[in-house]
Amino acid sequence: MSALPDTDRLDDVQGPLAGEVARNREVLLRLLSVTASLAGLGVAALGLMEYGAETESLRTVADEIIAADVLLFVLCVYLILWALRTRSARRALQLSRIVDFVFLLALTTLVLAGGYIVYWVL
Repeated sequence: MSALPDTDRLDDVQGPLAGEVARNREVLLRLLSVTASLAGLGVAALGLMEYGAETESLRTVADEIIAADVLLFVLCVYLILWALRTRSARRALQLSRIVDFVFLLALTTLVLAGGYIVYWVL
């Protein structure tokens, strides 16, 4: 992890930090479409589970996990947009780290929910 830049303006960042800021922007641009798609797929999964579940108690656990994931993915979208639009290099780097954490948390819980659903179906 590198230190945060001394300057607050993105235009004034030079050296290795300029490369890190540019790389973070590229990663954020790629994550933007992925997180928005995962949020949409989560909403679709909630609709399908509501339609096809036989037992109420098994459905609600998976529903709540996926609903929390959808909220986390939407939060990622907002944080990514904020990080891309900010003019502060320090804020952009901080937001990109927060986005990384929230995205990995949402992805991990989505995998757990998927495992639960597979166990539930089998």
